[in-house]
Amino acid sequence: MVLRKITVEGNVYLYKLINGFELNTEMATLEITIFLEGFKQTPLKISFLTWEDLYAGNPLKTGVNLIRLPANEIELINLNRPKYIRECILYGLKMGWNGKNKPEYIEGLKILTSLGFDLSSLYPKDGFIMAHGKEYPK
Repeated sequence: MVLRKITVEGNVYLYKLINGFELNTEMATLEITIFLEGFKQTPLKISFLTWEDLYAGNPLKTGVNLIRLPANEIELINLNRPKYIRECILYGLKMGWNGKNKPEYIEGLKILTSLGFDLSSLYPKDGFIMAHGKEYPK
């Protein structure tokens, strides 16, 4: 997999997106791994857990309309776009990652929530599901 480059606040970062899915469920993981250039041993790892469609794929990778509250504006979210990678890096920096230290695991949906998006359309319809040792809305 080829690493892509992005510059944020004067620093060069390399990143990649990887899909995964939970067996016997309709849940999918999209993981973004970001490195400060020259520091591959201390990546920022962000995992987005959502539903997965057999034909459409992961909504955050193929694109999904989400409502940004409180303005009630609709925005097409596709995590392949550098705009959202930049937001992930800024969130990681805000949480104490500097590219040279190894941060804790970050739940990506928290980033989208911090940007004001209503994420209810990303969760499956009923109940909860266990994934990555945690309970998520279903």
